Amino acid sequence: MDSNWSDKQKAPLKNEREKLDEKMAELERNVEALVIEEKQLKADMEREEDAEGDAKFQRLEERAIARLRNKQVALKKRLNELKTEQRALTQQEKQLKALIEHEKYPEWLELKKKRDNAIKEAERLESEMKKII
Repeated sequence: MDSNWSDKQKAPLKNEREKLDEKMAELERNVEALVIEEKQLKADMEREEDAEGDAKFQRLEERAIARLRNKQVALKKRLNELKTEQRALTQQEKQLKALIEHEKYPEWLELKKKRDNAIKEAERLESEMKKII
């Protein structure tokens, strides 16, 4: 019961951490790709600026750069939200670890087991009472 309970508590936290890490890595890759794309657009603008003074073309490129920056801002905001989730998850993991490593943990686990059994017994008795009534 001891390691079984703690393993059941740790598993969802581990899965959630893995999912968060994957999402964060993907967002970071997307931000990097947008930064590269923005640099390429700026370089293209500079080359085109020398070649021709087409104001319409320049405005299109400037809008494209603005869209890229907006995407970057949105991705960075989402990344910060995920980092906040990650910090909360880390806090939950620390609390669980502190509970498991506490000297009174075996006693607490035994009391929890007794409580769970008592709840099941109370539900069973209540069900029987309803049948009688």
